[in-house]
Amino acid sequence: LRSGILSLQCPLCRNSQAFLVDMFIMGIRIPFRLPSWEENDAFAELGERHRHCDASECLFPGGRQEAEEEGPWELLLCSSCAAEGTHRQCSGLRDSTTSWECDNCA
Repeated sequence: LRSGILSLQCPLCRNSQAFLVDMFIMGIRIPFRLPSWEENDAFAELGERHRHCDASECLFPGGRQEAEEEGPWELLLCSSCAAEGTHRQCSGLRDSTTSWECDNCA
């Protein structure tokens, strides 16, 4: 019922109209509202890019949260999952390296 009347559908056939009629006949009250997961920017963090170095020892003088646009302190994200990042220098990568894979994906 967290999905509300606007998104509720049969889990087997995905038909919403007949399913809602059956719910009404059976006396199940469906709230008329937006799905609860669409309220209060519930998924806002999914649009944010990973922004820190996950190397076991970060060498950047500015700290894990800082990075430069290019060079040895550019933050590279894992080319497979984008859930981890590293400064080139922290993982011993050359400036010519354009992609990197984290330990979980490698």
